Amino acid sequence: MIPRRTVREIPVGRLQPEQPMKISFEDAVATELNARVVEFVAKPEKTDELRGLLRQALTPHLRDRTGFIRSIVLTKHEEPRRIVFITFWSTEERTVSDPWEESPIAREILSPLIDAWTRTRTYKVDLTETTEAHSQPISLPIC
Repeated sequence: MIPRRTVREIPVGRLQPEQPMKISFEDAVATELNARVVEFVAKPEKTDELRGLLRQALTPHLRDRTGFIRSIVLTKHEEPRRIVFITFWSTEERTVSDPWEESPIAREILSPLIDAWTRTRTYKVDLTETTEAHSQPISLPIC
């Protein structure tokens, strides 16, 4: 079990919505990406709050780390308490050797909302091209 620490709680209603950032598909494909995927199980009734904290509190903390590009939060439809947090990095070294989820600040922010850290994996990312995406800008949230 993860030890509890005193954490300043941010009400979900006070979190600011993210503004999408438009980039061309060519720019996205040209970027060499690596991903670190961390899966969590949220405590009952804490899914929305956990998603908000990942976007609004943890992502700004990760921006200070060398090689961090952006993040994505996924929630499984069939199991809404299961959250997947994907961080994208510019180098394989940072992706593999920088376990941000083990940092004291990440543990402090997330521990009150999580029943378990279930899995961490790293990946090389290849973006694929489609005809529609090639001709139109894609919209990615700013993280």
